[in-house]
Amino acid sequence: MARRQAKVGPNQKLAGYGILAVLGVITVWLLIQQAYFNPAVLVAGRAVRGEGTQAVSGKAAAATAAFIPEVPGFKPLAPVQSYGPQNLSDKINGKAELYLSAGFQEMSCRSFQLAEGEKAHVEVFIYDMGTPQNAYAVFSGQRRPDSASSDLTANAYATGNALFFTQGRYYVELVGDRASPALQNSLKTCAKALLDKLPSEGGAKDWTKLLPPEGLAKDTVRLSAADTFGMAGFNHVLTADYTFKDGYATGFLAERDTKEQAQEDARRYRDFLLGVGYKKIQPPGAPEGSEVLTLEDSSFEIILVQGKILAGVHDASSPDVALDLANRLISALKDNQ
Repeated sequence: MARRQAKVGPNQKLAGYGILAVLGVITVWLLIQQAYFNPAVLVAGRAVRGEGTQAVSGKAAAATAAFIPEVPGFKPLAPVQSYGPQNLSDKINGKAELYLSAGFQEMSCRSFQLAEGEKAHVEVFIYDMGTPQNAYAVFSGQRRPDSASSDLTANAYATGNALFFTQGRYYVELVGDRASPALQNSLKTCAKALLDKLPSEGGAKDWTKLLPPEGLAKDTVRLSAADTFGMAGFNHVLTADYTFKDGYATGFLAERDTKEQAQEDARRYRDFLLGVGYKKIQPPGAPEGSEVLTLEDSSFEIILVQGKILAGVHDASSPDVALDLANRLISALKDNQ
């Protein structure tokens, strides 16, 4: 018996046409969105699959990669990897901003296993920071408290499992997966081989000689590349912590291109302090031309300008400590001019 063909009513036809129209609109919308697809999604996808780690290309990639030495007893575990500003965080997530704000250019690294002893794993990092000053900024910014200075270079220190130093525009980290005297000897051997390959261009200006030695905690000397003391644009400022029998304070120095620029930065820093609640005071014995400020009589600041150098005292525990350190800074600056 033949099956009777179902009749389609006018309302059903209209509903079908409506569904087709909606599907058509959705298809067109998807095509338009695909044309404007967010490339960040593609980047994220590549990162999950481990792609994109060789983002530095051409001569820039070869510059630092070529400095990683072949050292007897160091067995490579992987090829050299190079990173640029756009993907540095893929390798050092959480710390990249320190390098980027200091003028980072590119970095190459490689993993090794030591053939002798405990067969420790070591990773070698070479950062091109653009200038010796930038290299010193990240070197000092990364320095661990109470770390031991090393005689490897003018700027070098060691921890139980690592060695850190600068050479010209380059900042170097040699990091092992354990701490031992044998590892330190191996790291020094690798560091010396690396120094033989790095260009011996001039280093950063030794501003530390302008810091008064009395009460200075040497492992706290820092060159802040950006936003010193939380002030936007207050850049390239040398800071150091001091402890005296009557209290504590931080001293700071910043060389500018002109006397006028130093005075302008002093004014900007004063206005910044006033904006966060500090008040101007005039204690007896304040250095001529200086400005003294306090926050609720618990923190004291002094700002002064000596030629092209902006200097001062930050977060002193008392006005006497602030004045003492300010006068020491002035004396050190005059002795080194």
